[in-house]
Amino acid sequence: MIYSDIHTHQTQVASENITIVNKIVDTQHHFCFIPGCYYSYGIHPWHIEDKDMQLMLLTEVVLHPSVVALGEAGLDKNIEAPMLLQTEIFTEQAKLAEDIGKPLIIHCVKAWDELLAIKKEINPQMPWIIHGFRGNELLADQLIKKGFRLSFGEKYNPEALRVAWPDHLFIETDESDKSIQEIYDDIAKSLNVSIDLLALTLRNNVKEVFSI
Repeated sequence: MIYSDIHTHQTQVASENITIVNKIVDTQHHFCFIPGCYYSYGIHPWHIEDKDMQLMLLTEVVLHPSVVALGEAGLDKNIEAPMLLQTEIFTEQAKLAEDIGKPLIIHCVKAWDELLAIKKEINPQMPWIIHGFRGNELLADQLIKKGFRLSFGEKYNPEALRVAWPDHLFIETDESDKSIQEIYDDIAKSLNVSIDLLALTLRNNVKEVFSI
């Protein structure tokens, strides 16, 4: 059985699974790629330092064949970084995702209206995935109708999970101490489906969106 983890900060990953390791682009970053691993690279709103340099570095690294997505990029109203600056950097990353033809993994905290406005303006053709989604079923339904996919981790709203199942659902470990197998088991129970069906469905979703 193949487990698909689309967003993790763990450094030790099982070779038999499909795992996308998230990396943050900052001004001190040194790029290092492990053969057989997949990556997402992005400018996280918590780590905005020198936007011009970070965007230059990002433009360079996302062309590497092991980088299968941009992100996590995002908007966060719980931090001090001005929303105007966050919006500018997020928009640049979203446009870069379009230019190179790779999906965008998104961090969003209390900025759904702003995110939806940017999506309407850009009208992206590449998939946008909300990582670590913990919202309710109403928000999940609204986002899915606007073309988003949703990724669920250790903590989630079961009703939102059912809204996303099967075509708009992804699973991740993020920073959890739980393994991807444990999170799959929890989610399968919430959906009342077998682990085999869940794994097969997620494998197909990953193949469609990330081309891996």
